[in-house]
Amino acid sequence: MAFRRLGLRGAARRIAVRPVLPALLAVLATLLCAAVGMLRASGSAAALAPLSLAFAGASPVRPVRGSQPPTLRQAGNVQQASATEFSLALESGMPVVVDFYADWCGPCKMLVPELEEVARRLQGKVKIIKIDSDAEPELASKYRIEALPTLLFFGANADKPLGKFEGALMRDDLEKLVEKTLFPA
Repeated sequence: MAFRRLGLRGAARRIAVRPVLPALLAVLATLLCAAVGMLRASGSAAALAPLSLAFAGASPVRPVRGSQPPTLRQAGNVQQASATEFSLALESGMPVVVDFYADWCGPCKMLVPELEEVARRLQGKVKIIKIDSDAEPELASKYRIEALPTLLFFGANADKPLGKFEGALMRDDLEKLVEKTLFPA
């Protein structure tokens, strides 16, 4: 209906819709992860059953020959941390970006290569660590992590975050956010 009011027909309608679809899919994926996270946190396994049935028939994504898909456990410039390692990172005297994630979260997996690249670009200026919210529920609760992925930004020797961002970002936007939050001009 809205397309008719705009006078868009046929190919023009398809072209007008195309730029909106990736953004819409990213928003839906983030909302789905947040909903699953809340259900898991509430301990309602019965509520997750219809969701797991919906994905049961999906075929797995096959990696390109000779390459391995990124996993959340791999650490290049991004270090996976426990609660004690997180405390040590905050005391290191260096600004810290913390990514709260979960293995079951799709947008969290999409954020892995983006974080790796930003960590490479900002090496020596900022430390980027990942914390599994399922393995460290006390930390997730302490910092009120309600959606995944969530990024927290800590200044040098700070125990309170300077900023918080929920969702996934592309590497250039992520780098700008880190610099704006931790190194204001």
